[in-house]
Amino acid sequence: MARMDEVDEAEAEARGGLEGDLEDDLEEGPEEPPSRARAWFQKHRTRLSQVALAIFLIAVAIELGGALPREVNVAFRFPAHAEVVEARIEYSQENERVRDVTLRWPEGAPALVRDDVELSPGDYDVSVLLLDAEGATRALRGAVTAPADGVVQVRLRE
Repeated sequence: MARMDEVDEAEAEARGGLEGDLEDDLEEGPEEPPSRARAWFQKHRTRLSQVALAIFLIAVAIELGGALPREVNVAFRFPAHAEVVEARIEYSQENERVRDVTLRWPEGAPALVRDDVELSPGDYDVSVLLLDAEGATRALRGAVTAPADGVVQVRLRE
């Protein structure tokens, strides 16, 4: 009988250990279901990541779009324009030449000279060298800011 008592005690001890584990689990409580918001995010995480990527790409495009060159319509009024047969126009930014153009008019320049130029956003210095029919030169300077809507009239000074 002693042997039976030992087996019963061993079984009771084993059950007590199992019952203790069950009691610990009951004290912690069952695992709570995820909140409604969390469940919604888990369900739509692929779509949300696509939306986040799209927003990021749009922000990058807007940032890069601001740095891309745009066409600027520039107009000049030259002093004694009827005598001017050639104008060398140079656009520079931070002392670096960005674009230059030479315009010629055998009969004399019009009252308003226009130039369409592609410029990245920023401030530009404009240098104009005018030549008349006798070969005399006159240097003028001005400034332009890009981008600009409509025609930008550059005020030239010596």
